[in-house]
Order: sequence, then C-alpha cells, then structure tokens
Amino acid sequence: MIEIIIPTYKPQEYFYECLSSLNKQKLSFSKFRVVIILNGPKEPYYSLILKWLDSFDFNFLLIYTDISGVSHARNIALNNCGLEVDYVCFLDDDDIFSENYLEKLSDLVDGKSLIVSNTKNFYDKVTDSIDDYLTFQNHFSSKNIIKHRRYLSNACCKLIPFSLIENVRFNEKLKNSEDSVFMFELSKNIKNIISSDVGVIYYRRLRVNSSSRKKISIGDSLLLTLNIMLCFSMIYFKNPFKYNLILYLTRLMAALKRFWLNIK
Repeated sequence: MIEIIIPTYKPQEYFYECLSSLNKQKLSFSKFRVVIILNGPKEPYYSLILKWLDSFDFNFLLIYTDISGVSHARNIALNNCGLEVDYVCFLDDDDIFSENYLEKLSDLVDGKSLIVSNTKNFYDKVTDSIDDYLTFQNHFSSKNIIKHRRYLSNACCKLIPFSLIENVRFNEKLKNSEDSVFMFELSKNIKNIISSDVGVIYYRRLRVNSSSRKKISIGDSLLLTLNIMLCFSMIYFKNPFKYNLILYLTRLMAALKRFWLNIK
C-alpha cells in the first residue's frame, strides 16, 4: 500500500487540480490511499475539501489540526501509518502527478531502494512545463548517493519505503529546508536510488507569491542558515559512522549557498 501524504493550508482551486490528478491515476485505487492534513483555519476549507472529495473515487483520510505547519502535518500522517503501509509518497497541494505516476513507480519497488520520478515545473498548464533542477534525461539505478544527492534535497518526487523512515520525523522547528534535513537523516538507510522512466513526471507548480520565495532580512536568513547547519551537524555527529561525510559537507555547503543567493 502506498500512502500519499498531502498537507494543505487554506487550500485554493489548485488543490482540486492536485486531487484530480490522483483520481486519474492508472494504478488501482486499492493500492494507494490519500491522506490529507488540513492545518490552520478549519472552515470553510474542511467543508470545501469534503465537497471536492465527494466527486473522486480514490480512498482517502482527511485529518484536521489547528496547528499550522507542513512538518507538523506530515508528522501526523507518518504517525498515522499502519502496518499495511509499504511506501510513503509526499505531495504538495499545488502540484500534480502524471497519470502513469504511481503505476510506473510501483513497478520499480523492491522494498529497499529510493524510487525517484522525473520532475518538471509549470505555471498554469503542465503542457507548458519547463525543466527543473531534478529533471533527468535517462533512466538510472545507482548506489552512489553522492552523485545523485540532488534527489535528497526534498521529500517529494519519490516513493520512500516506510521501512527506511523508521522513527525519523520532520523537524517542526524549521521553517525552511525541513525536507533536506529529513532526507539527510534518512540517508543512512538509503543504499540505492532508482529512477523512473523520463515520462513519469511530478509537476511542480511555480507560484510567484509562494512563501518559499518570499525575501527575508539578512539577519533572519543568517540565523535560519546557522540553525539548518546545526541540524545537519547534530544528525551527523550523533552517528558519524552511519552517515556519509561527503554528503554531510555538501549539505552544509548547500545551506551556505542558499544564504548567499538570498542576500544577493
């Protein structure tokens, strides 16, 4: 069973498009469940989501929490996973799966490898999509996680064996880079990365007013960067022989690079 985890906060029409893409999946509905975690204000959003879900056929679970935050919402869903869950798939509420997404990724599962999909960006229509930094041109299977470390920068665009997650959870104190920290903590369990065919696509919606693209002050950006680097360091030095030193150093460099780009 695949558990698709979708946090949502004050969902708009784009969330309907996201859900619609799940209803068009070629994989049997008996093989996946959609878990939606509405966080923050409840109404009118809870009723709106139920109205949308009434027009779809896939299995779902709608959870509400008044505590806002993507990480908290995802952790609620992870804590809710039962023994029937084999794989976890994170999906942002404004993004879209290609119709063959779950079917083709399921064909590659072996219970231990990280299965990654292709990724494209779009503004209004997926037919006008553009390449993302995660876009690849050829299928690959590799045990070299350093070479393919870009696929550990976020939690979406992949199937993650639940057995690899164990008790790892998202850091709810972080407001940025929580995905990267989560995936780094998982990296000690990741021995192989397998890609889908190029036509299996996670479409990422680009929104001008997205919170991830809002500018913050240099001081706040510096504090955020130092906090992120501290999180990586605490994970690494807690079990230095289980984590890859080079991967750890690249995570620190990526945090510094992001800080530099934010203040330019």
